[in-house]
Amino acid sequence: MKHYVNFALLFAFAILVGSAFLRFFEPFSLVVTSIHVVFGSVVLLLVGMHLVARLGYFKRMLTQPKKATAPQPRGQAWRYLLYTLIPCVYLLLACFFRWKPVPQLLALGHEAKNRAIIFRPENDTAIRHLPTKSEIKRQATDQASLMIEIEWGRAFDPEHSFPDTEGRTQIAVWAETRSGTLIETFFLSETSAYSEDPQWADNRQARVDILPIWRNQFTLLSGVSPSGEVDTYAGATPDHSFSIQDNLVDEPEGFYLCVEVNAPGDPNAFYHADQAESASGYTRPGIGQPSLYYSAFIEPQGDQKYYLLELAGQGGSNSQQSGPVYYNLDEITTAREIIEKVLVRVQKPAVDSD
Repeated sequence: MKHYVNFALLFAFAILVGSAFLRFFEPFSLVVTSIHVVFGSVVLLLVGMHLVARLGYFKRMLTQPKKATAPQPRGQAWRYLLYTLIPCVYLLLACFFRWKPVPQLLALGHEAKNRAIIFRPENDTAIRHLPTKSEIKRQATDQASLMIEIEWGRAFDPEHSFPDTEGRTQIAVWAETRSGTLIETFFLSETSAYSEDPQWADNRQARVDILPIWRNQFTLLSGVSPSGEVDTYAGATPDHSFSIQDNLVDEPEGFYLCVEVNAPGDPNAFYHADQAESASGYTRPGIGQPSLYYSAFIEPQGDQKYYLLELAGQGGSNSQQSGPVYYNLDEITTAREIIEKVLVRVQKPAVDSD
């Protein structure tokens, strides 16, 4: 039995190490994460079996070592224990308190090198995905929140489950001021959240080609333009907290709630890759019709609690994706049916009549 355990441990450990390197040096991938978790569990089980078979060894080492030609000095086994335990305890504490060499090691990874362009929602954002709809709730305070319910249409392929993995429907949900300044992003699909050039629709795509309207807005927060250039005029400032709480509770000014969606592999007679790149309808292989943009103006100071987002425009073909909303929807066909409706519920603190 021990031979099977040894060989299984060898293969499982090799796969675990490989997936660890991919997780560290590459953008987040649900497939790689699944492999890492599964084979980490397998290694844990096999190591446990390996150690159980050697319980007698540890007992002999820590109590009465077997006599040998050259007997070990008294207490040698306890020194083995301390010399291995102390470094492990130090490294464990270093992870908590950021002691050397943990920060230096983490600085080599993809997360540290690309922190500006990686998106993660606020801690007070809850997301639930159902077969026919997705719900996103942003809790601003105990009594104030936004609930965004996206009901999927018949062009949303059930096999393209949500949240997506490589090659599936991408969506961004965010709020912006009257003047078009990004306030906060509530949700971004996983494929687009961790890399500027994710693998999407069987091709390596630029994130700005998938969700161009949101990505150009995100420049203000990240300080990095879609082309990778550092924008010295962008980035968070003391005058801009990038939190919806300011607009919903503290100073309840109106804002736009925006949704951008794009499905892979949906070309039509106008938007497709089999034409000159200079053509107004050219889109790269795998993209098809451009992203669609839904919006509604939210007025927290009013009495209205529910809002329906309207289809307001599209992100443009690959020769146009510079950030603005294109309002011409004449050539959009099946992409209109990816989303059936987007309903927003605004919950606000009760107003004191006194």
